[in-house]
Amino acid sequence: MRIEKATRFDDVDHDAGYGCRGFNYVIRNEMDEFHVRTYDGDPGKATVVRPTSMYKNCNLRMLVDFLQSELNASSICLYKGEIGGYEEIDLNGLILKK
Repeated sequence: MRIEKATRFDDVDHDAGYGCRGFNYVIRNEMDEFHVRTYDGDPGKATVVRPTSMYKNCNLRMLVDFLQSELNASSICLYKGEIGGYEEIDLNGLILKK
């Protein structure tokens, strides 16, 4: 696995009192492309944005290990279609936390 692209984002609306900053990453292995986002305000947390069915991907363990070693991720969230949002996974068992 490798980081193919890292892009800084700054989504800020001062009038609304909203600010969100961090990095978007495109991570690739031989066959897959993963889109991951980290936030400045949540150090150690990584969110897998795409693919949205990542919890079913056979390369999930490889991606988790990569995010832990390369991005120092101690918390990883995946999309859960049933709720229409993101939930943290257990990094050892690779299951969504309740």
